Amino acid sequence: MKEHQDSDYSFLQEKIKERPINRKKLIRTSINTATFAVVFGLVACVTFILLEPVIGNWLSPDKGDDLQIVTFPAEEEEMLPEDMVQDEDELNQNENISSAVSTVELQLSDYEAMYDKLHDVAKEAGKSMVTVTAMSSDVDWFNNPLESENETTGFIVADNGKELLILADQRFISKATEIMITFTDGEQATATIKKTDANTGLTILAVDMTVISQETKDAIKYISLGSSSTGNRVGDLVIAVGSPLGYNDSLCYGNITSMGNEINTIDMNYKLITTDIYGSSNASGAILNTKGQIIGIINQNYNSADLKNQISAIGISELRKTIELLSNADDSAYLGLYVTDVTATAQTQLSVPKGAYIKDIDLNSPAMLVGMQKGDVVTAIEDAVVTNVSEYVNELREHAPGEEVTITIQRMSVDGYREIDVKVTLGVLE
Repeated sequence: MKEHQDSDYSFLQEKIKERPINRKKLIRTSINTATFAVVFGLVACVTFILLEPVIGNWLSPDKGDDLQIVTFPAEEEEMLPEDMVQDEDELNQNENISSAVSTVELQLSDYEAMYDKLHDVAKEAGKSMVTVTAMSSDVDWFNNPLESENETTGFIVADNGKELLILADQRFISKATEIMITFTDGEQATATIKKTDANTGLTILAVDMTVISQETKDAIKYISLGSSSTGNRVGDLVIAVGSPLGYNDSLCYGNITSMGNEINTIDMNYKLITTDIYGSSNASGAILNTKGQIIGIINQNYNSADLKNQISAIGISELRKTIELLSNADDSAYLGLYVTDVTATAQTQLSVPKGAYIKDIDLNSPAMLVGMQKGDVVTAIEDAVVTNVSEYVNELREHAPGEEVTITIQRMSVDGYREIDVKVTLGVLE
């Protein structure tokens, strides 16, 4: 019985020998693997070199080395009072012209011709305007998807060689998941937010120029920035374009009613231009002079309660540097002061030194952290003398966020004002 069992399971007692190694085949396989690895590495290296700029630009479109710096021409200098003096011959000539004009009886066709001229100015400026459509997605209480669109007017201000740069109002696009630009000829392209100014709410949108057809490039033009500090007076004729009535492509004519009011914001004061144009409290767009130049960006946030529908605008002269910084994706230096000019009365009667008087300080700002106080007067930034708000703004913008600067202030004490130097590291307004 035992012998029978041993014969039945005799295969379990057989020895299993390892398969002999084929050394030639092993060497050949190793060489092939190494060769493929080298080829793969070379292909990967070449692919990376070729695609790295494309991928880099895709991931960081604002950081390309070939982006051109955007600059805007300086404003024409304001005419001095002595330059406005006319000699006797010019005065006589003007009197003769005025006398001749007063005898001319205007016809209805003359008014029609005048409005035709104004319409031509607005039509030409329209080549610089685009419709900005902000599309956003959300869900309701029952988790149902909601799609919404919001439109505003944008203005083509420049390009940096790779992107077309469009100025728009950030409040209309703040919740957008996608931004669509519609040009004057109807062509559309997607845009991205390049930079936003926290002070004014203005933003620069960027459109890749490679997706814009040549026909559209030929049809559009860049808007011309005028001046809100020179050449404009109360009573001058202006044109409101964009969305003055709350919807795109609306158009209004009117006159400047005031230019003396100021908007006091952090580290910057802006001129407020008011008009007699009745529009929407939710208006956007710009005010043009009769040359078709922007002299103000419409902003209704600063209207008084009884004039909330009168079209008002922030002066372009004060915005010019802001738009330039936004176009280059640069930040403005942030100190955190609300300042105003020291009046002549305060200088003579209260002995307040000339400079930028601090009305208030932004909470947790760089200025507050180094101990600057309300009532101090800024008289210098680094070695540059500051005698008014305009000089304060200009000198502050000569420095960049993160830079340490010395601010000279005058502070009231028992014995009068005394000079104090404070070192402060400039920040970025969020």
